[in-house]
Formats: sequence, structure tokens, C-alpha cells
Amino acid sequence: MIRRIMFCLVLVCITAFAAFGQTSAIRDYVGMISQTFHPDIVSFMQGFQEELFRLGHGAAARSIDHFLKGDSGTGFVYVAADGKNYMITNYHVISQAHSLSVTFEKTDGEQSKFSDLAIVAADEELDIAILTFAGGQNPFRQGLAFLNRAVQEGDDVYSAGFPGLGTVMIWQLGRGMVSNASVRLPDADNPGKTFGPFIQHTAQVDPGNSGGPLLVQTQGVPTGFAVAGINTLSARFRQAANYSIPINRVQAFLDAALRPKTGTDLEGLNSRIDSFIEGIDDAKAVYPHINKFLSNACTGENAEYALSDMIDKAPRSVRNDIFQTFANSPVEGMSLAVAWTIENAMRSRSGKIAAAKNTVVAIDDNNYAVSLNVNDKIVESEWTNEYGIWRIRTFGDFAAGDKSLIKKKAAQRETDARLHADPSVQIGGGLALYLDRDPVKLNRDLGFAMDLIIRGTWAGWGMHINVAKEFFQVDGTFGAYVPIIAGPVAFTPFANFGIGFQVLTNVEVFDPLYENETFLLFFAFPFQTGFQFTTAAVPGLYFQFAYRHNIIIDFMESKKGTKAPKDENLLIFSLGYAF
Repeated sequence: MIRRIMFCLVLVCITAFAAFGQTSAIRDYVGMISQTFHPDIVSFMQGFQEELFRLGHGAAARSIDHFLKGDSGTGFVYVAADGKNYMITNYHVISQAHSLSVTFEKTDGEQSKFSDLAIVAADEELDIAILTFAGGQNPFRQGLAFLNRAVQEGDDVYSAGFPGLGTVMIWQLGRGMVSNASVRLPDADNPGKTFGPFIQHTAQVDPGNSGGPLLVQTQGVPTGFAVAGINTLSARFRQAANYSIPINRVQAFLDAALRPKTGTDLEGLNSRIDSFIEGIDDAKAVYPHINKFLSNACTGENAEYALSDMIDKAPRSVRNDIFQTFANSPVEGMSLAVAWTIENAMRSRSGKIAAAKNTVVAIDDNNYAVSLNVNDKIVESEWTNEYGIWRIRTFGDFAAGDKSLIKKKAAQRETDARLHADPSVQIGGGLALYLDRDPVKLNRDLGFAMDLIIRGTWAGWGMHINVAKEFFQVDGTFGAYVPIIAGPVAFTPFANFGIGFQVLTNVEVFDPLYENETFLLFFAFPFQTGFQFTTAAVPGLYFQFAYRHNIIIDFMESKKGTKAPKDENLLIFSLGYAF
């Protein structure tokens, strides 16, 4: 009896050590995938935080700190029959990368890192990417085995990867079960359609697990675990509903991607161009569609100018959408800004985009010059094969990586700042020339006028004062101001109206019947139109010309024989300063 008990204890210990050895071995083939971004993006982002804070987009600004540390995910080793080593991960883990590395970590904390991984192939629809080690290295004799059967509901499964704890990636092996062996998910971008299938399971999947393997304990394979799928999604507002790409779909992609290729995929290029053209023929915003076709290089080289252009020109709804995306993923936000700049440049004044393919000419096997007819104008673009996906490298003059556009934009912003064409406050004064020669007007020819205006984006609220001999008028005004900037000068047409009052102190001249009155008081309803002229040569100083028409209403009780005041017209010439 004692021998039997001892035998069982020994067997349990052996099983426990074997299980520990197996899970430990899994870590040898599952690594942290880290990406760095295009150098132009990193350089720009380091100086962009202040601008975002100034514009009131604090969340987007703070996201840059995390962004500059680089994004991470998980991948696992696959060794082909010929011994070639690959890393398999999700497409979205590497989609924004300029360079990639993978780090493996043992249980004692020892790490081994491989840099400059190359992307062999990727499929954004399947969300799969295949990477190779730099310089043709093959550091592994074996990788994780693939499960040779379909999983069943109720099967025990394990998730392996490096989810984040704060900004630190930490190894995690999670356990769960298959809750749906084959599920198709609703496509948010295409109502009524689905995509998949996926394996739904309850093993832990947190941010950072993306691209890691879903494992099933299997006898007779290295590590004792086989890959049943790639963890790729986790449902929001659902408890323990995580999704993996089934291994049969992964294997089919590998077979196609690693098969030797001959010639150029010209058919695939033309299909991508046709899909691009079809999606931009829409009166609604199409920049999310354009974004799907931009290469990482196109985003990196044009993001700085595009964000500046978007801030200056895009409607508020577009700016909010892009900055909200930026807060979650700065590179994705920058890519959307480049896409919006392309859309804005293509739209005609009527808002129409009509495009057709003109010519497709090879530069080399991986790059083609594509000429498009957009609204009856030829737009040149370059398309590149970015790890198996045809994408836009340059588009017209507005997304061609032209750094001079940034300098021109910066120079124009400096000029605009010196122009003060859109100030917060302006104050001015000058001469008022009265056009009416009626004796009732006391023969006023000249007076003094002064304005104090609080300006908004297109509107202004303020106070206007007119003073002449034995005459005083004050009124509150509201109006519209439309700055028109032409290089170093700006013209601002405006129109306003108001309500106020006039005071006449020379009562006897006005009418003898008022000889016992100290002053006369009238309502005034002024309407005014004119323009302001400013120049960057003298920042803040402006010249203003205005025509003003006052409608006068008798405020006091009329007396028999009183000469009721008439409406009056005047020209105002003034100088002022805008803050």
C-alpha cells in the first residue's frame, strides 16, 4: 500500500515537472514583436505635442509619449520543411512598422533579441503576417507544431504571449476552453455582412497578445503543444469572448505566400487600382477608404504637412474624427490626415470626384507609375508592392514627400500670424464724414469715430462711438467678418448692424420749441459695411473704410411743429490695431 502511494506521488511529480518543462519550452518559440516607426514620423511627433495641447487635444498629445516607445505584439516561430525560419503574427501588429524586432525571454529573465526582421508577406483581410530573420538567419531548428485537426467545442486551449502591464510586456500563459469552434463575426464596415470564421474561446487575450498562438496540448510534438490558431480579437462588452484565426486558414496563407513566384502581380495591381477608384466616387467623406491604400512610407513622408493642412482646412467633424483616432493610434491618425489631404485636393469645387485609370507603367517589379484622370486632370501616382500588398507610394504633388511644402506652410503661418487678419480684439479710431447737408443735422461735416470689437472666427461683437460738434452717438454692434488672405496682405470685408442712441445738445438750433430742453435723445439703428486692410509688414495695424447708414427714431414726445430728424449717411476712415 505504501509503495503504491509513493509510486503515485512520484508520478505526480514527474507529470508536474514535465508540464513545467513543456510550458517553459513554449516560451522559447513565442516572442515579443516590437515595431519602430518611420524616422520622419518620429521626428515630427517629438515636436507635435505642444501644437496638440495648444489646440485643446490633450488626449491626443499625451498618447505621443506611449507612441514614441513603440508598439508591441506577439509572434511565434514557424520552421518550414526546408529549414527556413519565420515568425508568424497578426498583420495589425506590424502594419505601421518601419523596422521590426523580436525578443524571446526565458523564465530566468534572460532575453535574446533579433532585429531588422523583414516582412515576407501579409494579408490585411486575414490579419496575418509572415516575417523572416535578418541576413537569412535560421536560429531555430524547430518551431511550434501545427494542430492537424479542427478544434471541438469544449476543448481546453491555451493562449501564449506578452500582454502589457502598463508599458511593460510580460509573459502570460492563459487557459480556457473553446466556446464556439467556428463563428463568423458581423462586419462593422459592411452592415449585413460577416467575416471569419474564427475560433471563439475563453483563454485570456489582452492587448499585446495579438499575433500569439492559441495552443492545444498534443502528444508527440515538440513542447507538447500544437498551434490551433492565431489570437487576433477580443470582444468588447462580452465576458471571455476571444477570437483566433483557425490554423487551416493560416496554413493555406503560408502555402500561397511561400510558394515561389514568377513575374509581377500586375493583375493584383490593377485590381487594387480599380478598387481605389471605385471607393472615391462618393459625395461623402472618402478619406477612410483612401487610408487603406497608403503605404507606410507615404504616411511617414507626408504626415507633417498633411496634419498642418488638415488643421487649417478640414471641417470640425473631420478634425475631431482624426484627432480621436490619433489619441488611440498616432500613426493611424497621421495616415488619415494624409488621406484627407489627398481627398481634399481631388475634390472639385462642386465636391465631385470623378476618376479613371489612364496608364500603368512599370518602374521595376515592385513599383509602378500610375496615371489617373481625376476631374479631367491628370494626376500622377506611384504604387509600391509593400510586403505583398499594392499601396500608394506618392500621389500628385500633395502627397509626394515634398518637404518644401512644410517650409511654405510654416512661412505662411508666420505671415498669417503677423497679418492679424483673424484677431481676438481690435480697437480703432478715425474721421467720420457726414454726407447729409440738411440744417436739421446741424451742418455736421466731420466727426470722430471709434470702434472696440471682440472678434470670433467669422463674427464680431462690439461698441461704436461717433462724436461731433454738439452731438454724441453710441451703439452696440454685431456683424460678420470674412478675412481674405493674399500672401503678405489681407482684406477683410465686413457688415454689421446695431442699436444705440444719439444725443443732441444744441437744442435751439435743432428746433426752437425745444428751447427749454437741455438735450434731445433719439434711438439709432445703424447699418454698416466696409473692409479692413492689413499687412504683415506692420503687424496688427489695420486701415478701415466703412459706409454707415443710421435710421433715427424720435425717442421723446413730438411737439407741434417739431422737425423730426432724418436718417443719415456717413463715411468712416479709421486706423486701428488688432490683437
